Amino acid sequence: MSSYTWLIVAAVLLATELASGTFYLLMLAIAATAAWFAQLTGTSFLSQALVFLITSAILVTWVYRYRKQKNSTSSPHADDILDAGEIVSVNEWHNGIGHTHYRGSVWQAVLQTPDEHPQAGEYRIVRFEGTRLMVTPL
Repeated sequence: MSSYTWLIVAAVLLATELASGTFYLLMLAIAATAAWFAQLTGTSFLSQALVFLITSAILVTWVYRYRKQKNSTSSPHADDILDAGEIVSVNEWHNGIGHTHYRGSVWQAVLQTPDEHPQAGEYRIVRFEGTRLMVTPL
């Protein structure tokens, strides 16, 4: 086997990784580089393949756990926190639902504490519930 085979495999995996952006192929490219180093020491192809497989398994498992941990610690409503406290103007209400313009779109506004007769005016965003803004009067 050519002394550059593992490097070619690593280069192909790296190029494919740049197109996909998943990090898993990057880990395989690193493992192929580790197998190339094993080849430089004069080990057999079986040993090189074992280095590739073991290194791949360790690195891919590490990326999987890191991404799983990162996804579980992030809040699904992280953007809502940025909008809390913003002021919106609700011009009219119909059956407890108002309409307001916020961030370039028309949103439905609902009072956080339901009131029988909400009035047109300024309201503060408390949170989102689906596609509705939960608001409270100023």
